[in-house]
Amino acid sequence: MATRPKIVFWKPGMVVRGKQVYLDANFLVALAQPDHIWHSSAGALLESLLERNTALVLSSLALNEAIYQLTRLEQKNRKKLAEAGEAEETFPTEPSWAASLNRALESLGQPVFFEPPDLAFHQQVIRGVGELNLDPTDAFHYAAARRLAVPILSNDVGFQKIPDQNLVVVTFF
Repeated sequence: MATRPKIVFWKPGMVVRGKQVYLDANFLVALAQPDHIWHSSAGALLESLLERNTALVLSSLALNEAIYQLTRLEQKNRKKLAEAGEAEETFPTEPSWAASLNRALESLGQPVFFEPPDLAFHQQVIRGVGELNLDPTDAFHYAAARRLAVPILSNDVGFQKIPDQNLVVVTFF
């Protein structure tokens, strides 16, 4: 029987225990998009973490993923507007996602930045791809959360399937 990570289905009023948590890209996207389905939950979870002085760990890869996801969402929205005949004739010099992502990042306070510490970390990422069949970015986030021994904040159900009873996944649906 395969082991599974511990899943915490966070709801307002609950407490996430621990000195720090690792942020996945979908948490940043939810914070940055006021009309996102998870925006209010992500905001409430962030408020709870900040009240408890929980350190928020952010990697440049998670930020890169959030930027990619937000640009894709904006492209889809522009395409829908164009197809409906409502496209703007001029585009702002700064995309709307950039300002909202900057506000989301500022709301994190003073995050702790995680960058790959050594070759062994990268080898762990490769094992996550090869042995656990994770996509490379998820393998990176998994390896980071395990290296730091902290929960990962993510609504990505792929993390819930990793056979690792020492991993803690905090969802915020």
